[in-house]
This record gives sequence, C-alpha cells and structure tokens, in this order.
Amino acid sequence: MSLISSHIVVIEFAERVLSGIKDNIRGKQVTPFGAMHTTGQAEESLFYEIRGHHLIIGSRWAYITVLEDGRKPGKFAPPEIIRQWVDDKPLGTDIPRDSLAFLINRKLKEEGSLIYRQGGNSGILSDYLNQDFVHEYLTGPLGKAVIDEVTNILFNPVAA
Repeated sequence: MSLISSHIVVIEFAERVLSGIKDNIRGKQVTPFGAMHTTGQAEESLFYEIRGHHLIIGSRWAYITVLEDGRKPGKFAPPEIIRQWVDDKPLGTDIPRDSLAFLINRKLKEEGSLIYRQGGNSGILSDYLNQDFVHEYLTGPLGKAVIDEVTNILFNPVAA
C-alpha cells in the first residue's frame, strides 16, 4: 500500500475526529444549560500526532474527559477553576460570584456534576471515539486503499 495514501487516510480521520469533537463542545446540548463551550480552552487543547505507526489523539486540557463522563462526587474541585467557569459563563443570578462558585463546588463535591448524575456518556468525545466511527472513517478506508493498491499492482504492473 502506498505510504502516501495510508498517511492521507490517517490524517483525514484525525482531522475529522478533532473537528467533530470541537463541534460537539461548541454546539451539542448535553444538559438543559446549553453546550459545553465557555472559554474555548477545551477546543484549543485538542491535537493529533503521528509517531511512526501510531496515531495519538489527545488534549492538553486536564479536564477533557469531564466533558464526556462528568465529575464524580467526593472532593472539591479546584476553587479557581469553578470561579473561572462562573466568571466565563453568562449566568442570570444576583448571587455574588464567589458565593455562587462555592455553592456550585459544594454541589459537585456532594453529588457530582449533572452529566455524571445522568450517567455520563455525553457523546462529546464518544460520538467520534468509538468502534463504528473508527471503522467507517479509518479502518474501512485503509482497507479500500490496500485493495486498490493490490489491484493496481496485479493488473497494471508497469504503472505500479
């Protein structure tokens, strides 16, 4: 199989995954409070890298999996993170922002986030990181590229 065609399939797959996750963060309604997008940090943190025969899709943002699974109860979240979220989100309330951040953080500690309480699996990540998607946009096209390459070699040996 041509290295170039397989490389293109992998790049197109990675870009499709990142684009889809970014679209989900910006627009997917996973709770009654709207999409996950607030500051753009989550979207900007996404990357892919090809190292040898390995495709790495990742995020430089420590909380990316919380968008998918929510936050389980147990500990207070870092207060500065919750306060920043309160500052960034347009919230219609007269509660002072420090008090609101504390109340939200206490609720998270006691009950977990709404996505967690709904059972996780928001689809923010899993819409694009699942077996069916990988087959449709990566393994399927790679298989077709192999078949095309082998067919080309067998029936057009001079062109190969």
